Amino acid sequence: MPARGTSGLISPQEYLVHESVLRSHGNFPCAGDTEVLTFCEEIADAMARRYDISHSEAVARVNRQWSQAGPAGRVPRVWIIGLDIVYHEDADYWAASIYYGPDSRWWHPGADLQPLPPP
Repeated sequence: MPARGTSGLISPQEYLVHESVLRSHGNFPCAGDTEVLTFCEEIADAMARRYDISHSEAVARVNRQWSQAGPAGRVPRVWIIGLDIVYHEDADYWAASIYYGPDSRWWHPGADLQPLPPP
């Protein structure tokens, strides 16, 4: 039974995942489960297809977005797992946002689009 808060209302249960139980999936350090791995692959595929870049460059761009350099290679900047907020947008949205950058206004018809340099 959920715990009652100080206001007397039932507070939702909170589930926390300790970072030590997470592991990266596939080529994406940020992918905390196989669903995220599939989603990151969809983003990389969309980016490679739409912008005529290699799949390996697209993977590197996704990794630059959500991971960082660490002593043993790339490590997650954020863990994406479960019902994460990244799923509020589709793969095409993330492909454009990652390729052009978050401040590019890539969705605006008059935007002067320049891709971010490759990683």
